[in-house]
Amino acid sequence: MSATWYKLKSGSWGVKIRHDGKPGESVVVTNKKGEEKLVFLVARAAKFDDAQLWEITTDEPETAPTHKTLDEEPF
Repeated sequence: MSATWYKLKSGSWGVKIRHDGKPGESVVVTNKKGEEKLVFLVARAAKFDDAQLWEITTDEPETAPTHKTLDEEPF
């Protein structure tokens, strides 16, 4: 999915997307020069009728474990 850079209220850079994003989703951000960068959605900062603002990271999210290991007995 594509996105554009957006300055968040916190002062950090985030992205503006026009679809329902999910944490960990990868998006390609394009700047005014047409240069592209792959980033990953972290947390939604705002939601509007036609867009969402997201905090981002450039670090690829870790994959979810296939099973849980309990430290204690469940019963």
